[in-house]
Amino acid sequence: MRHSSRFLILPGLVMSLLLSHSTTLLADVAKPLSDSKNPTHQAWSFDKHLKIDPLNISGVVVSGDFIALATDEGSSIELYRKRNGVWHAYKVVPLSDSVDELDLEGLAWQAPYLYATGSYGLKRKKLKDDLNQKDNLKRLQPIELETSRQQLFRIELDNDFNPKEIQTLSLADIVKDDPILKPFSGLPSKENGVDIEGLAVSPQGELILGLRGPLLRGNLVPLLRVTLAKKSFKVKEVTPLYLELQGRGIRGLSETPNGYLVLAGATGDQPLPYQVYHWSGENGLPGTDRKANTLRHLCELPEGAGKPEGIQFLAQAAQHIEFLIVQDGLKDGQPTAFSCAM
Repeated sequence: MRHSSRFLILPGLVMSLLLSHSTTLLADVAKPLSDSKNPTHQAWSFDKHLKIDPLNISGVVVSGDFIALATDEGSSIELYRKRNGVWHAYKVVPLSDSVDELDLEGLAWQAPYLYATGSYGLKRKKLKDDLNQKDNLKRLQPIELETSRQQLFRIELDNDFNPKEIQTLSLADIVKDDPILKPFSGLPSKENGVDIEGLAVSPQGELILGLRGPLLRGNLVPLLRVTLAKKSFKVKEVTPLYLELQGRGIRGLSETPNGYLVLAGATGDQPLPYQVYHWSGENGLPGTDRKANTLRHLCELPEGAGKPEGIQFLAQAAQHIEFLIVQDGLKDGQPTAFSCAM
């Protein structure tokens, strides 16, 4: 009887804990903003269809004067300018003369430079249900390296946001030489290989690249802080950083007045909700010398039909922060503004 009563009590206890946990999660879900008097706080209205792939938007930059959108299909960035509350198509900026896909995953802006990064990811072919096992095995064996994906771009814009110069460099050798990333540099990005998806610029002009993978022991995900040469688009120094995002990888980065917003999501196809964090910019690697309040969970994004791939800081107050999300798989990225508590 003693055992029986214990098991009778447990279900109630478990249900109580689940309800408590559910309530906590619900309180942390980001709220979409909707204000007809402020078009920035709702899904944007474009004057015409995007010329870049509208269903694979992967990166976004919003400044007071222009929007830049990137797609992980193709090789161009599209610029929009605002007039009478509507974003008007302004210019498509091709980053390459080749037809090869650049797999652009992140955008960042620090005047006069617009930065863009490829994923640096390797590929393995998908299996097909209409093939036999022998043929599917053949598809699995080769790993494809596309050097077009292993590029970092710097686009200098003039005062009218026309491109003056486009420069490029590759971090491929740096990734291969890094003692942590080296073993993962030969793996496909969807198999815990190297996959760069987030990009931001520090106040000092350093580039911060956030990786979706690899996911390391302790659920650590890497970032690279790239210091550029002062007079040329060359790498002066690379510093590896690490964050622990509850088993997630970095899907997007954006600068804030006192740090960065981090959009975190599954490293693969795991059914994990997307989370938003505030990061100070300091290394989050565990250790007695790690600074306090390096990373703070802000909220969870509501479940939707697309895959959030880009984040852009909008505004910050004492009690809340506002940001924009664009999603892969939804028309024009369905840019939507959200708010969550600080």
